[in-house]
Amino acid sequence: MQKEIISEEKNVKRYLIKFDKKEIDNAENQIVRELNQRYTFHGFRKGKVPKKVMKIKFGEDFIEMVREILIEKVENEFKDAKVLFGPYIESFALDNDYAEIEVLIHEHPEVVSTKFEELKVEVPTEKKVVEKFVEDRIKELLEENPILEEKEEPAEIGDLVKVKYTVLNEEGKELFKDKESEYVLYEEDKRPMVTDLIGKKKGDYVEINREFEDKKYLYQITVEGVYKRIVPELTDEIAKTLDAEVNSVLELKEKLSKEGAESFRVWKDDYIKNYILAELHKYVEIDVADETIDDFVEKTLERVKQNGKYDEEVEKHGGEENYINELKEQAIKSVKEMTIINKIAEENNLKVEEKELSESIHSFAHMYRIPHDKAREIIYSNAEILGNLMWDILSKKVAEHISKNVEVVEVENFEEKQNEENKEDEN
Repeated sequence: MQKEIISEEKNVKRYLIKFDKKEIDNAENQIVRELNQRYTFHGFRKGKVPKKVMKIKFGEDFIEMVREILIEKVENEFKDAKVLFGPYIESFALDNDYAEIEVLIHEHPEVVSTKFEELKVEVPTEKKVVEKFVEDRIKELLEENPILEEKEEPAEIGDLVKVKYTVLNEEGKELFKDKESEYVLYEEDKRPMVTDLIGKKKGDYVEINREFEDKKYLYQITVEGVYKRIVPELTDEIAKTLDAEVNSVLELKEKLSKEGAESFRVWKDDYIKNYILAELHKYVEIDVADETIDDFVEKTLERVKQNGKYDEEVEKHGGEENYINELKEQAIKSVKEMTIINKIAEENNLKVEEKELSESIHSFAHMYRIPHDKAREIIYSNAEILGNLMWDILSKKVAEHISKNVEVVEVENFEEKQNEENKEDEN
């Protein structure tokens, strides 16, 4: 195989790959061996059909198999190259004595400059966040451990109702009998099992018809008791009931403060990395060919049209020209991100470790509530999912590396500034 550059414009290169007669013969012989193993032909011993006969029997299909083998060799030739997009086969010529393939490659463009030292990340003050964390957790704990006062009056929003119910299917068969449960009547909870209990009192009977997966069920409910939920005041005695490890309000707050500080540290770490990745493109200049951006836009348009979303996107952006311009901006942003992340990873020997990948698979399994082995099987059998997972890990490692030289500033009015920025983004 011979490889020569026939054109080069910035990061876009075109190669001419040449295969001689011997290499073509090798490809043909490989196909003959595979076909002999797979098929039996009348008049020939198994595995002994000559090449000349194979070519006649399979005709154009035989030539296509040769093409596939040669193209695979070309793709392998570039598999370890620093390729952004490609390789794309632009032309293919084949006869008995030679083959020539024109290949297009979009390499990572040259990084002209970076200005990460100018990047500033604003985060909330730890003290304020921890104080809010403690306040919210105490409120939650008190809400979860109310004093229950039985009442004779009908149930209202905020009350706790204890019930006993039996479930019958469409045929009248009992699926559950006298099952006990309790519900807090929150206003935002619109389940029939909650809304139909409002206004009921101890001893009342309620029937609810439900439908799941096209099957109908009858719930026969008896109200066993209605209780007013009284959120207690926080005292040393109440603190002990909220957490068996503490003996006073002060100890409870100290423990929650430690939890809050650790939670804030984890959040802050993750927030800084995500912020850096989101802003990365603004602090990187690259020398990228227009053809690379056009290729990115073209591929995106193809996907959008295949999904039947093109007209919707054009309308949303106020016209085709605006939509194309938006895609070009997205393309430049994405190419900058891919280029600089790969460059920093290579220069600093940042790689995805097996342990990190295993942890991500574990998180994937937890998110989708599937066994770890099943999640691993899904990920390793899908190159796109595996690639995205590994890219996410590598990106976070690069962001962590960059964060060492980034200014992190604590601000008092963090939440207000975030809300203002979100409003500006929406407009």
